[in-house]
Amino acid sequence: MSTKRKFFFIFLFVLLNMFLLVSFFVIRDATRLNNLKKEVNSLSKLDVTKDRYNLKIKTSGKYGVVEKAIKKYLDEYAVLLQDTLQIVKDPELTSILSYENYKNDGPEFTKSLTYLDEKKSSFDKNMETLLNNLDEEVIKKYIYEYTEDEYFVQLYNELMFTNSMKDDFSETKSLLERTKTKVDNILETSRAVLTFLVQQNGFWVLEEGEIRFQNNELYNQYMAYIQSIQS
Repeated sequence: MSTKRKFFFIFLFVLLNMFLLVSFFVIRDATRLNNLKKEVNSLSKLDVTKDRYNLKIKTSGKYGVVEKAIKKYLDEYAVLLQDTLQIVKDPELTSILSYENYKNDGPEFTKSLTYLDEKKSSFDKNMETLLNNLDEEVIKKYIYEYTEDEYFVQLYNELMFTNSMKDDFSETKSLLERTKTKVDNILETSRAVLTFLVQQNGFWVLEEGEIRFQNNELYNQYMAYIQSIQS
């Protein structure tokens, strides 16, 4: 076999190996991308108010980095949201205007007023963080904690802002705004009720399992507060 012929076959062999290598990387990346998209799509079916997103990473390489960033962002958000929403089930809050609490903490309500102030401060701070973290720019910046590769930054943004994900963010924002209005009203009105009882100390008593006032005017003021919470 001539030298030229040998060189030609070697060249073909190298070219074939390069083609196979490139094909391998293309197929591998296409598989990883497809798996990533399927995994993120499955995340959109979860409920941020009760589910966790700290699931096993299904892809690898920088696709796995994007998957990790998405799951980490959503899981941190879900944990804070769920913890914040627990306030509506807090027995101390739901019983703060009860006969038992009036009897145990009245007539000065020092413990109850301190509790309400601390809860409102914590709740409002968490709500501010939750609403801020739904901002598109905040979501977009999060990926830079994991990678600055523009291709994968763009991929992260595409996956985080699909129609289904945007719908989820919009629904979560509406839920937060409704909850904030409701809880702030409960906290503020509860504080107003207790402050009213402190100021009117001596003009109300606890008898036969209920609070009683010396005149209808005070009773009507008290009931106006209670109805405001119930509505």
